[in-house]
Amino acid sequence: MAGLRSTCWGAFLGIASVAGVYILSADCASAQITPDATLPNNSIVNINGNTLNITGGTQAGGNLFHSFQQFSVPTGSEAFLKNTVDIKNIISRVTGGSISNIDGLIRTLGTANLFLINPNGIIFGPNATLNIGGSFIASTASSINFADATKFSATPSQDLPLLTITAPVGLNMGSNPGSILVQGPGHDINYEDFSKLGPRPPIDTGITGLQVKAGQTLALVGGNVSSSGGILKSPSGRIEIGSVGSNGAVSLVPLQQGWKLSYDTPSFGDIQFSQKTFLGTTGVGGGSIAMTGRNISFTGSLIVQADTLGDRNGGEVSIVGENISMNESNITANTYSSGNGGQIKLVANNITFENQPREDGTLISVLTQAWGKGDAGNINISANSFLLGNTNIVSNTEEPSTGKAGDINVQVAGSMVVKSSGILSDTSTDNAGKVNISANSLQTDNSAVLSRTAKPGNVGEINIGVADSLEVRGTAIDTVSFGNGDAGNINIRANSFLLESSGINTFTEENSQGNAGDINIRVGDSFVIKNTGILTDTFKSNAGNINISANSLQIENTGVYSRTIYTGKSGDINIQVAGFFVTKNTSISTDSYGMGDAGKLNISANALQMDGSQIRSATGENATGNAGEINIQANRMDLRNISSIDTDISGKGNAGNISIVADTIQLDTQSQINAYTTMGQGGNIGLQIGNLLLLRRGSTISTTAGIALKEGDGGNITINTPNGFIVAVRGENSDISANAYTGIGGRVDIKAFGIYGIQPRQSLTSLSDITASSEFGVDGTVELNTPDIDPNRGLVQLPTNFVDVSQQIDTSCNPGSRQRASSFLVTGRGGIPASPLDMLTPDAVQVNWVTLNPSSDNRDRSSVTSKPTTATPEHIVEATGWVINEKGEVVLTANPPLIRSHGSWQNPVSCSAF
Repeated sequence: MAGLRSTCWGAFLGIASVAGVYILSADCASAQITPDATLPNNSIVNINGNTLNITGGTQAGGNLFHSFQQFSVPTGSEAFLKNTVDIKNIISRVTGGSISNIDGLIRTLGTANLFLINPNGIIFGPNATLNIGGSFIASTASSINFADATKFSATPSQDLPLLTITAPVGLNMGSNPGSILVQGPGHDINYEDFSKLGPRPPIDTGITGLQVKAGQTLALVGGNVSSSGGILKSPSGRIEIGSVGSNGAVSLVPLQQGWKLSYDTPSFGDIQFSQKTFLGTTGVGGGSIAMTGRNISFTGSLIVQADTLGDRNGGEVSIVGENISMNESNITANTYSSGNGGQIKLVANNITFENQPREDGTLISVLTQAWGKGDAGNINISANSFLLGNTNIVSNTEEPSTGKAGDINVQVAGSMVVKSSGILSDTSTDNAGKVNISANSLQTDNSAVLSRTAKPGNVGEINIGVADSLEVRGTAIDTVSFGNGDAGNINIRANSFLLESSGINTFTEENSQGNAGDINIRVGDSFVIKNTGILTDTFKSNAGNINISANSLQIENTGVYSRTIYTGKSGDINIQVAGFFVTKNTSISTDSYGMGDAGKLNISANALQMDGSQIRSATGENATGNAGEINIQANRMDLRNISSIDTDISGKGNAGNISIVADTIQLDTQSQINAYTTMGQGGNIGLQIGNLLLLRRGSTISTTAGIALKEGDGGNITINTPNGFIVAVRGENSDISANAYTGIGGRVDIKAFGIYGIQPRQSLTSLSDITASSEFGVDGTVELNTPDIDPNRGLVQLPTNFVDVSQQIDTSCNPGSRQRASSFLVTGRGGIPASPLDMLTPDAVQVNWVTLNPSSDNRDRSSVTSKPTTATPEHIVEATGWVINEKGEVVLTANPPLIRSHGSWQNPVSCSAF
């Protein structure tokens, strides 16, 4: 026995003073806990079978201090730290150079808290368990700080420690703190069932692992902290995981029970949890989970769960690090009773949630859910960069819950990328929460951002703010009410915005009584929309407004709608574009199919170009509401390829008015501006034009009303271009009409500097016409007010086919010859362009035409009145040349200056110029 005692003594240091008390077993491996001789009253270890009874130590008030050369608990063994009931804190340090391997049970008496610090490292094996009445703090710190500024250090020293009666308040990490590793079998939860959305009972693992009593703190604070299948539990309590770098300081903030940790450190270590690791604080009044480190990694069906089961509000799940990555992992903070669910907070420089798609569709998730009377918690994510792949971020409530869904707040200072993921605030019972996303740049693909409710509650807003570029592809951004609540607004702000193969929708379903929300999109630079729908829609109430502003706007193969089906009004659509607004195969429409009126359409742009597109305010066949107004302001408007601007009434209501202010309006290839009604009052069309109205290839401006057997009065058309022209091609059948079928024809009132290629007639013909007729009713009137039209001669008739003179001029030039290139000069009135393909302009210098003889073939003008203002023409002197005056203007003259001897007063273009 003495030999065995001597051999074991050789393996341990500093225990001579307790040799008479220490009892050795026959197996030296069982003696893994050895005291040192550094306390006034040293620790005592007695071995009784597989139990290591630890007594002695030095007491100071409610603190009991132990100091060990080494501290390990072998598999199947128990370390029993005995204490009296007046002890609040058992504070233990390991001063030797070995790691603490704990694969058995650690037990204390009463409600004492247990501190274990070993700077060299701590390993918890798969069989490690706790039976502690208070909290358990395991750390690789070098010392524990107390309220009176004393320290209990694990660093070897010749001086006896100053022991205090005050409470522990912090941990000091050494220059190279050791790691903490937790090993275990992993949880026994079916991960696929756990990850699916929808009602389910509380889930817990049957594996005990490291668990403290309800309401207490379980804390692991080391250099690096990792877990492979470890189980950490603190029902209704707190789990703290801290990975702290060299010379870091950790504060212990006292709670009603246990502690909360805060950090003051120049650097952090890494946290890596994998292989079905489980962290849970579920209980009556859910607990809190906090992790702080540098690189935090979750993989392998990890579950972090802080659910509340009672009437107390749940705690917070907080994960803070430099980098946070999740792969096939799950974080939840749910409520099953009247207490509110806790919030989930993630803060890091870089956050990556990325997982390979599973065959069963299961995604990694961040969830706050409610199935009781309590509200679901909020989710707050803050990062410099954020990648969200194959992941759901959800705050929702499910029946039989009566609570509200929480808000989801995502703030990203840099880039945010969302792929095959969902961000959702959803409730079956009450109000849905808001979804707020801000980033420097945001890209989404094949994803969804939603706020929804199925019951009387309201739907939360979706707010997306992007400082730079926003790219949304294959993504739904929706606020939806399936109950009687209102759908929330959608507010999007970006510097540039690409919206492709996606949908931005706010609507209420058929059984809902709620209003649809507004859609507000503000883009500082370019906004491009392709293959997309933007919709605010309701059945029994009011649809929301759609407001879009951008520097430039391009819309292709897209529908932009505000619509109501049964009752209520559709919303307005307001589009403001500082530069170019281009549409192709696109419909922009406010519609009513019921009793309510359609909304207004207000559009302003520097240039509006429509290609095969439609701007419309309309009502359906059975509707009784009126169409809304259309107001457009643009410097230039081009409507091409059957494009149209319409107020269209198929029911009993009246068409809305169309008001357009532009410098130039061009309608080409059956394009139209219409205020049409089946049986009501046709809307009025007012065009204020600075320069030119050009109608080509079967284009029309019409306020036609009524069809067979249905009455309707034609609206009025007012075209005011006192300094500009109205031009059509005589044989292209482009018309301006205010007709009716059995009602009264409208009034056409035109004021223009000149009208070419189109003239008033009693009825529409195959030529280009101006009409105000009624098939079976009273004809309207056409009034033309131009300064140079003699009504006895009619309007100027342009040829039915233009000839491109540029194709008939020989511009050849033989190099080396003296031959001059041919040229074609257009002189005369400044309004005639150099090419028939160019537009007319009134800005050039004008020269009066000679007076023509009256035409002998005047047509009937019974429904036309004119107000000619032409004065008696002066004697005409033919111009023979031109000069440039002191203002740089070209002036025709009968007395040109003399020039070269070749007889022409214009210098021909020399071949050498080419």
